[in-house]
Amino acid sequence: MEHRMSYYENTKKEYENLTPGLKKVAEALLNNPILFATHPAKKIASILDVSETMVIRFSKAVGYEGYGALQSDVQRSLLTVGPPEKEPKKDTHPFSLVMESDSKNILQIAEHLDWPTIEKIVHSLAGAETIKVIGYYQSFAYAHWFAVLLNSLLDNTTLYRPETDIGLTKHGAEHCVIIFSYYRYALGTIRLAEEARNNGNEVIIITDSLLSPLIEYADHTLVIPIAKKSVLEKGPVTFSVLNSLLLHIAQKIGKLDFINPTSNYYIK
Repeated sequence: MEHRMSYYENTKKEYENLTPGLKKVAEALLNNPILFATHPAKKIASILDVSETMVIRFSKAVGYEGYGALQSDVQRSLLTVGPPEKEPKKDTHPFSLVMESDSKNILQIAEHLDWPTIEKIVHSLAGAETIKVIGYYQSFAYAHWFAVLLNSLLDNTTLYRPETDIGLTKHGAEHCVIIFSYYRYALGTIRLAEEARNNGNEVIIITDSLLSPLIEYADHTLVIPIAKKSVLEKGPVTFSVLNSLLLHIAQKIGKLDFINPTSNYYIK
């Protein structure tokens, strides 16, 4: 039976060919498909502050006869993602419900991550001579956690401290710079990404959108599609992705036992 491409695959395939205005619609669809499954084109246009014509043009640009056909495909995809969710038990503690919501976000986003790019990032980090990890504001927590654990594996990783560090000093592709940058994108990280590119460093960007201004400076871009989620929802998803990165780096350099000698991981 021939595989029929989904709205997600169609949008990703055509994304680079879209105009900036159409990319805005694409981003909304990729990050919040429920919006498209439940609202007409006119409402989508109002929410995104674009014209209804642009929403219809986008539908045709990604291979559909019109918005109705796109919406039907989105609805079909959402209905077939998995079995119906169970109603929470009456005695389920509210704290547990929050954790269940986090786990659902992780599973949903895992289906849409660019795993080949993640494999390239693992290869780059495992082979780098030095690694500098950068993150401003809310992204600083991710950068700090990742830098500490990555350094425990590789012994070559440092965290960029904006309060004391003045720019990036190392030149050459053997020096890797990994930057976390979520909306709203800090000007400081944009400047450092440009500086790393000018230094000839290998630049890895972890961001939440294909429209991130840092992407143009990246050798590898990992988009974690959580732009529409709250700060509290972004954390568990980001740390889960980073955990996967760390485990695969540990496996690649033969240090899985160093991470946790009592655990078995499903890594081949």
